[in-house]
Amino acid sequence: MRTLALTFFLLWRLACTAGPMTIELSAPTYAGQVVRLYRYDDLFTLRTVRLTEALISSTGTAHLEADVNGTAKLQLRIGNTSGDLYARPGITLHITFPPPPTGTARSLGTTTRVALEFTELDPLDINALTTDLNERVDAFIAEDLATDEAAGMQALAVRRTNDQAPDTSAPQRPATLFVTPMLSTARVDTFEHKLRRFYAEVKDPWFAHYLDNSMAGLRQGTRTSERETHERWIKGRALHYDDPEQVRFLRSFYADLLPAFVHRYNDEALQRALQARSADSLTAVFARHDFLKDDDRLCELVAMDQLYQHYHAKYLDRQAVQVMLGQWASSSRYMEHRTIAANMLWDRTAMQPGSTLPPMLLEDVRGQRVELDSLLSGPVCLVITASWCTYCELEMAGLEQLQATYKDQIAIIAISLDSSLADLRAYRKTHPAQDFRWLHALADQQLREDLRLRSLPAFYLLNNGVLARSPAPMPSTGLGALFHQVKVQAEQDGRIKVWDD
Repeated sequence: MRTLALTFFLLWRLACTAGPMTIELSAPTYAGQVVRLYRYDDLFTLRTVRLTEALISSTGTAHLEADVNGTAKLQLRIGNTSGDLYARPGITLHITFPPPPTGTARSLGTTTRVALEFTELDPLDINALTTDLNERVDAFIAEDLATDEAAGMQALAVRRTNDQAPDTSAPQRPATLFVTPMLSTARVDTFEHKLRRFYAEVKDPWFAHYLDNSMAGLRQGTRTSERETHERWIKGRALHYDDPEQVRFLRSFYADLLPAFVHRYNDEALQRALQARSADSLTAVFARHDFLKDDDRLCELVAMDQLYQHYHAKYLDRQAVQVMLGQWASSSRYMEHRTIAANMLWDRTAMQPGSTLPPMLLEDVRGQRVELDSLLSGPVCLVITASWCTYCELEMAGLEQLQATYKDQIAIIAISLDSSLADLRAYRKTHPAQDFRWLHALADQQLREDLRLRSLPAFYLLNNGVLARSPAPMPSTGLGALFHQVKVQAEQDGRIKVWDD
């Protein structure tokens, strides 16, 4: 017992420092491709930072080394497929990167997810512990909901209550389209007791709060007291910014605080803070809530995250929100908040109208490097697509028709995210009418990150290299009307700059 505790103490001390870690990768399906290793810069925006990359050999193996700090959540990515893992300084992980299961639909946004397979893994490794816990929790949820006889009646009671006139005398969460039955409290308590006995010998501090927050997440729903949840699982507890379960739990607990409390009951103070462009004043408004008034760090974090998540709400001034996020990013007392706020600001402002495109590594259909800036003279329509994107077919056909009408007024540039230039060339042979300028992305994953791509196809309109519509509507949702504006203005007064309203 004492030896095991000492071992975990030494592992924990090692995990608290920065240092190198190693991955020995087996990926025979991906021989000849490049594998990249990323770190999640924060668990709120999930912005990734590339750590290293390696070429997968003809035998399907690769070796990666990178420095990590503490318990870091990482992502391995090969082409359009990725998987997550945890890493600590000094460890060596042997990982098999499997292909997506047969029949898996190709993702239009970011990447297709796979479950990484670990070999030669210590049972006490953090990847083994979290995977084991997650599987147990998932199995319990599935079993509990299937056997909770009260769930159906509880859902019916809530539905009947929602059909009545709402009580507006107290803060309420917005009505939902459906009711999620709450897990049986007694069964959750029993399950937690069994889990804690099972993991009693695990003295890993990081895993301890991961387990706590996993249990807290099971106690949210329509039959729970928010005050009891706050008292037990939030009040007085430390914030662990590297714990995805705590991030998930806190986001769920405070999900509607801005619309349901701040905007509804403190809108005058909210608008004053927005007009003053003052992050401190805005935080003070959130501090009026009982569950935040005694914790400055948590209050600031929730205020930041609520502005980030409700950024497009009509009652918020987006310019003011950007200024506030910038204030937190530059001068928050909490260094973690500076990183999170900077990423939130980047995520909400990247690719805004009035900005320019980030640098891109591109080649033409002959394999020659191309500088995109040299092609962005006058009004330009830029589309990001891929030959494997079946949904893109309809929109690309619409763009083809628009080009036939407006090719003398608007230049159309298509950037392909295909894994190889050969795939793009094959696509062009089967779509000869799409004779606009085609380019191929040499670093497609970096392009996805820089352009904040969430789905394909993506359309952008530019004036002399400056974004005017970002994103622009697709051909099926109004792009033709914007093209027509260019033609009309060119015929009337020869204007070069359009879409500038």
